[in-house]
Amino acid sequence: MKKKIALCIFLAILSVIPANAAKYFVLDINNIFDSVTFNGVNVKEIERQINYGDKSGFLIKTLTFANSDIEKVYYNISENRNYQIYLPYDAKAARIEVYNTRNSKIMDIDVSSFANTCGNNACEEHESYESCTKDCKSGSKDDFCDSLADGTCDPDCSPKTDTDCSQVSYKGANENLTKTSAGSVVNPNKSPKIPKERKTSLIYFILMPITLVLVVGGLVFIAIKRKRENQIASSLKQYIIENIKRGFTLQQIKDVLYREGYSEREIDKAVKTI
Repeated sequence: MKKKIALCIFLAILSVIPANAAKYFVLDINNIFDSVTFNGVNVKEIERQINYGDKSGFLIKTLTFANSDIEKVYYNISENRNYQIYLPYDAKAARIEVYNTRNSKIMDIDVSSFANTCGNNACEEHESYESCTKDCKSGSKDDFCDSLADGTCDPDCSPKTDTDCSQVSYKGANENLTKTSAGSVVNPNKSPKIPKERKTSLIYFILMPITLVLVVGGLVFIAIKRKRENQIASSLKQYIIENIKRGFTLQQIKDVLYREGYSEREIDKAVKTI
């Protein structure tokens, strides 16, 4: 009796499982005034299989990690509508490309996170030693540091996180080191470093001549300027004295000099020397 009851329950469970259930990528896109925008993508299992009979409209296809086509379907996408586009799911799919009616690619959608390629003996871009040890071996370049002490330096690790990398670095350094006659250790592949004190001395050695040239140049400029001012003051002094003797007032003489282009400073300096 119990066996019959269990058999009935099992058959009942089978009866509610869809016979034609299938998994699909579901693209959520909009087409507003002939501008197609992408909203999101997910994977959904539905109770029926979709038949794609139309061969016109927008081309939508899935591609593998090696850029090989997997599935191609066509959709007629009208303007000013939102679309939920179903595309057959494939565990090896890495990308979905969408082409408009002019055969121009308008979308390149990454779906590698939905892929399941573990076990194909190839360490794919989305896989690592952490997610798929079958394909990605320890020490592989897979953007994951496994930190295993297995004698292999993982290129994704630093010497601090993988002891194997520390040993490799130390060994490589020892191989490149040679000893000088004085017994000190040097690396022939690298240029000797300049001591900090010597670097500072070199900077001073370079800057001192430049500073000296600037200072001397400034002093020469000031001397020439002062000499010229003294010459002008002496000339104006003589002019002012002569015109005062002729009966002109000092203000009249200043006005004439202003009109001739002399500055107030030059005129006042000449007047103070009288």
